Amino acid sequence: MSQGQFKFERKSGGVSRKLKQAGNVSKIREFELEKIDLVETFDIVQIVGEGWFGKILLVEHRGTDNEMVLKSLPKNYTNVKDFYREFHFSYHLSAHRNIVSTFDVAFQTASFYVFAQEYAPLGDLTSNISDTGIGELHSKSVAKQLVSAIQYIHSYDLVHRDIKLDNILVFKSDFSRIKLCDFGETRKNGSWVTRRNEWIPYMPPEILAIDAEHKYKVETSHDVWQFAVVLFVCLTGCLPWQKASSEDPRFVSYVYWMSSNGIMSPFRRPKLFKMLTSNAQRMFRKFLQPNVQTRPSVLDEVQNFIDERWLSKYMLDKSKVSDDIDELSPSLYSYQTDQEENKKFLLAFSNCGIETAVVDRAAKKERIKQWIQSSVIEEEDEEGSSEGTSKLSLSRKGSNDTEENELYALTKREG
Repeated sequence: MSQGQFKFERKSGGVSRKLKQAGNVSKIREFELEKIDLVETFDIVQIVGEGWFGKILLVEHRGTDNEMVLKSLPKNYTNVKDFYREFHFSYHLSAHRNIVSTFDVAFQTASFYVFAQEYAPLGDLTSNISDTGIGELHSKSVAKQLVSAIQYIHSYDLVHRDIKLDNILVFKSDFSRIKLCDFGETRKNGSWVTRRNEWIPYMPPEILAIDAEHKYKVETSHDVWQFAVVLFVCLTGCLPWQKASSEDPRFVSYVYWMSSNGIMSPFRRPKLFKMLTSNAQRMFRKFLQPNVQTRPSVLDEVQNFIDERWLSKYMLDKSKVSDDIDELSPSLYSYQTDQEENKKFLLAFSNCGIETAVVDRAAKKERIKQWIQSSVIEEEDEEGSSEGTSKLSLSRKGSNDTEENELYALTKREG
């Protein structure tokens, strides 16, 4: 089945499998969401994941015994239009073999908006990667599949915007089948979005340079950068840096190396990049280009590097690699250098098109403080609330919500 993805349709109280096509991706479909009693319809096997975004539940449909995952987004923190958009993109884009299958099942409960997806029993890349990566052959397999998925998304003039290890699911232990998931941040290429929940280690420098709550333009080159960070971790087991900004020594070292244009580059090469061959270094220098104006917006050129060797012999000496990583411990803070050295760094950043304005640290601290305060989920006081719990928790303490009481009891019993 060349187009081979399936969907589940609710039919006669059960679930049937049916071949589906990509359909009309550009037009987001809004429809009336049926209200379902979650506990009456599904047996909850376990909570696969949870966070500010909601909960991922592994369930069995009681009518058919079909196992699936329910992505549950809390109504109190989710705009219904955002739910429709994520479900729409997830469903239509899953026609691709390397994008997780989303079934034609979407509904609401008393507290959540919910849609159904296939279950990945081996988890995500984060849980399958060791401190030395997954090896060159497996990394190349992941790269080819991920490129195919990203190009498919880009062919619909969309940008995923959240490509990271956590959002790449593993379906075979040899990594011959991986799938990209989570389209909650997916937007149309060229649209303007507000900077909010980006995961910092994967973010390109031009986005990190923007203050929280300010707008920026969505570009496919953002996915290119994130793809390269994921591939680097697959090969080495390490993030290239914690933050692509002048506050991170690793990134400063990388930008300094990039600005050398190859002159004496063996002496200025960041130590983590010594794990890679010269061909692999060329590939990463291309896709992890700090200057967004010269960074590729597509991943076509990955194919040119697939047949080349990527890991160097240096990678085999684990003690040497370990020592180098210790010397370059990841830091989210800036470090002091003399004035001449600072000028060199600022010039290197400027040559790569990165802003080098002086930071008002007091204003920055105040912005961080305000951002943290605005991000806190406040729990209601037990004595002053009939619910006695935060709206995101599955707690039975003082709650009048029958559905959430039953959810709590089920998950506790299964645990």
